[in-house]
Parts: sequence; C-alpha cells; structure tokens
Amino acid sequence: MQQKNKLKLVLAGTGEFSKNIFESLINNENFEVLALVSQPNNSVDRNKNPVKTPVALLAEKYNIPLFQPIKIKEIKDKLITLNYDFFITAAFGQFIPNSVLEIAKIASINVHGSLLEKYRGAAPIQHTLLNNEKETGISLIYMIDRMDAGDIIGTARCEILEQDTALEIFDKLANLTIKNLPNWLIQLSQNKIKAIKQDESKATLAPKIKNEDAEIFLSQTKEEALSKIKAFNDQPGAFIIINNKRLKIFRASLTKIKTPLSLDFSNGKLYLVEYQFEGKKKVKHEI
Repeated sequence: MQQKNKLKLVLAGTGEFSKNIFESLINNENFEVLALVSQPNNSVDRNKNPVKTPVALLAEKYNIPLFQPIKIKEIKDKLITLNYDFFITAAFGQFIPNSVLEIAKIASINVHGSLLEKYRGAAPIQHTLLNNEKETGISLIYMIDRMDAGDIIGTARCEILEQDTALEIFDKLANLTIKNLPNWLIQLSQNKIKAIKQDESKATLAPKIKNEDAEIFLSQTKEEALSKIKAFNDQPGAFIIINNKRLKIFRASLTKIKTPLSLDFSNGKLYLVEYQFEGKKKVKHEI
C-alpha cells in the first residue's frame, strides 16, 4: 500500500527484536523516522566499556537522532518539537506516561509479542513457551495507562513448531511485524481500521522473568524441563546445579540422540543437544 505523504515516526525499543522491526521502517519509503529512543547502554564488555544497545547502533548506522533517557518523561519537551504522527514501541521496557502518549498527532501504539488478551506483560514469548502453546503472534495496540490493555488494532499469527525456542519465536514475530505493520500504519492514518476492545475476562499475565525462574530441578518432569529450556534459550538461560556447578542448557530433546549427556527427570531422560558447563565452552551436538 502506497502512502502519498510520508508518515513521521518516533520509534522506541532496545534489543534485536526492536532493531529488526525499526530498520524495516527506516528503509520503507512511506515513512520518515525522526528519532529513535532506547534504554541507556547498561551492559559492559570484558574491559568494562559500555556496550551500545542494538537500537543505539541502528541510530548510529542511519545517522538518526537518538534519545536514551532513564525515564522517557525526561525527553518529553524534545519529543514535542518533533511533530510526529506515530509513536511506536516494541519491547522498549519502560512505562510511558500519558503526557508522552498524547504527543503523537495520530496515535501512540505498541507491538506486543502475543495474541492479546493472553500474556500481557514483559515476557509474553517466554510464558507462551512455558505453557506449551501451539500458536502465537503479534498484537498492535493503542497504548493507554494500563499495561498492554489498549484496544487491538491488528493481530497476525504464526505456528509454534516442536523445535522452536524463544530465539526462533522472536525472529518469527519480528518478521510478522515487518510484514504487517506498514499497512496497519497507513490504514490507521486513513481512518480505515476499527480497533477492537480487549475482553478483560480473558486477560492473562506474563510477568518479567527472574534469573531463579530459569532453574531446572530433576524432580520436575522432562517435559517441564524442556519447556523451560525453550523459554529461556535467549535470556537468562535455563540451568541446573550439578555437583555445585551450574550447567546451562540451551537445547534438548525428548527423543534419544547421539549425545554423551542426558539427565534423569522424574519421568525419564532428557537428552542435551546444546549446553555449557560453568567455566567451559559451549557444546553443541547434531540431532
């Protein structure tokens, strides 16, 4: 769908998921990206130098103005001067007050990694995998002052395959967004979409993951352990403590494979495909 005048965008996100979506909008002739907003560069490398977020690197690559506030309300006055049509967030990780949401001329909207009303919150992909869902998707919603509770502008679905981990789902959902978001934005600008209210009675939560949530115990079933391995493949990494040493597990199989390492859970063995002992290099076996 072609847009007569370029729609002006401000995009807020932090990681690879956001970066991939935003780069597609930067390279789309229907849009002009006026600024990018990212969380501060909180991580450091081995030499204790700050590591730029993927969205910060994207801003550098395309010479786009970048804001990295601790709280987004700090840059409210700067945002007002930009005179943009849409404010779009994707895995940004900050609460956005109404004073910022109201700046956009058309709408402030969020790309959420689940089929709302299910899995509102910071970790929808992880909770989707923990619950062994067979399908997931993205929801584009209006942002309001309640978490992921705004009216739904559009949804797109994808199948969850047996071998999919959080890494694969992040990629699938980014690609779904890249495919659908441009048309949704153009249709919104032309008042061609009627948003749907969420049914509060169907809402479920996907709270932020803590490191301890990723621990696996041999008292669990092998299926429960595998769900954790899939869900936490990206961050923080599923792990089990063996002989006071941490063993990180990135991929595993319920069916027997040629691997020297398996774990005995309450109902049988789980065969490790990709893993890393504390202080050692990562090991990967072919299935």
